[in-house]
Amino acid sequence: MTKRYYSWRFALAAVALAGPLGACGTLDVSNPNAPERERAFSDPATIVASAAGTMKTWVNTRYTYDPGMTMSAMADSYTASWNNFNMRYYSSYGIDCPNRCGWVNSTSTQLGGQVNGYWYGMYSTLSSANDALFATRLASPKPNLGSAAAVTEVVAQMAQAAAHSFLALNYDRAFIVEEDVVTPEQLAALQLSTRQQVRDRAIVEFEKGIALAKAGTFTTDINAFGGQFTYTGKQLAKVMRTMEAEALALWPRTAEENAQVNWAKVAEYASQGISSSVDGAPFEWDAFTTESAYNDGGTSGFFSGFHQWGNDYTTVRVDTRVARLLSTTQADPWPGGAGSPQPVNAQGIPIGGVYGVDQRLGDGCFGGDDLFGVGECAPTPLSGLDFMWSPVAIFNPTRGSFHQSNIGWTRDHCLVGGFPDCATGSGPIPLFTKAHNDLLWAEGLIRGGGDNALAATLINNTRVTRGGLAPVSAANSTTELLAALIYEQEIEGLPMPFVQYANRRRETKASGAVDPPAYNNLWAETPRQMPIPAKDLQLLKLEIYSFGGAANPGGFAPAVNPGGGSVRNVRQIWADLQASARRDARRHQ
Repeated sequence: MTKRYYSWRFALAAVALAGPLGACGTLDVSNPNAPERERAFSDPATIVASAAGTMKTWVNTRYTYDPGMTMSAMADSYTASWNNFNMRYYSSYGIDCPNRCGWVNSTSTQLGGQVNGYWYGMYSTLSSANDALFATRLASPKPNLGSAAAVTEVVAQMAQAAAHSFLALNYDRAFIVEEDVVTPEQLAALQLSTRQQVRDRAIVEFEKGIALAKAGTFTTDINAFGGQFTYTGKQLAKVMRTMEAEALALWPRTAEENAQVNWAKVAEYASQGISSSVDGAPFEWDAFTTESAYNDGGTSGFFSGFHQWGNDYTTVRVDTRVARLLSTTQADPWPGGAGSPQPVNAQGIPIGGVYGVDQRLGDGCFGGDDLFGVGECAPTPLSGLDFMWSPVAIFNPTRGSFHQSNIGWTRDHCLVGGFPDCATGSGPIPLFTKAHNDLLWAEGLIRGGGDNALAATLINNTRVTRGGLAPVSAANSTTELLAALIYEQEIEGLPMPFVQYANRRRETKASGAVDPPAYNNLWAETPRQMPIPAKDLQLLKLEIYSFGGAANPGGFAPAVNPGGGSVRNVRQIWADLQASARRDARRHQ
């Protein structure tokens, strides 16, 4: 029998058919695209393009507006009362729901859209990555990719691992799909794995990618990062080390799970990540976006809607929870009336917050005299590096005053376009900053019983150099070091979608903390992870479930425990209904 191969885009549909028919004979799903796919495997240019496209899909999924902006608002990091991407609905409390609303996991309302983006985007990434990996490893005959062979395999392997990792970070379960799953029988045999199993498999895949990357003697030349940035194999290995540290550190949904993380392993991974001097100098991991990519929402290239909206202080503001950390002038919650004043004293000198005057906020002046009609003050020598202050409350007060804030974020404002000091909206998208790796590394050391002196140095890399704040040291207590770490996570983590949310869901206030606001966790009833989207649950003939809201105040649905639990199929649901009917019949006899 001739073996047929299948695009991974059909994987979930095949599994859905297999589930309820498992006892009804063999399943043979024909694929009309199979001949075309075989032809594509013989075309080296198609294979290289498939691998290069994996990173665009991964970046444009993680860094786009939806649900990145939604989750940041749920974490009370950014704030807005507009309901684009359902930001207002999922970040409101006491209006749409008693506290926070749970995910509306449904195909019949637009409120269900936020659980879809990461799921389908990451499986699309896997589709292209697995196609490229199949071609380079399992196809017969293997195509001749020439000088692009090594980088094609490394980028595809990196994307495969990154996609599985991000699924594990966000969903309670997922399918593990690799390049050797090619036949209808293999697709039918796929089972849902717990988020821990998916995470652990991603680590194995990262290790494969790291070994390949270190062995490769290439500089990326397949337009995998927007055409302006190229990376050596050793640099991509360092990116994957940072991803491994993130996969462990940001995985917990609760403080209890956070305490169980192998923090020594986090420190080990991050010590070889992008901010380390292992295998070369530290570097920022960026992709390049063009003006056209912003104009068409990323269809033509790399795109970060998260940066576009996050930097637009006429549209989005920094939540008062974070603003209060920066300056005592900024009230939390919103004080009403004229709001919070400019963060300066009568002499125009900045007034600090938890740790003093942070030069990332400064006096709040940015842009020019009322540049966009929201009361901006002209820049001064005390202007902040990352933030601005506006006296104008831009949101509809009837949607909840808690959405208002006087502070905006401006660090990457040229990605918005339209600012007078920016030529265009083109430029580098900061994917992983050195600070992101430093803070993962420092947390691994502090929580894992490592070198607190090194941890303090890593925290000071931004705390002192960018913030101008007093340094911490090994003389500080563990509690004090964690408070300083969390503060830096709040400020330096703002440009990274999902990170603020992931940090908030796993934090609790430490006893004796320097300032309790630095330990704020998610608002009550905020969902702590995503369910499998309703559309695929219907295809899989499984009950539709969700997380968060008044019915699930801990962020976990009653039928699904934090470790994975059980989602019933249609036969189990029917059996339960029959049993319930029999009990009711006996009760009324």
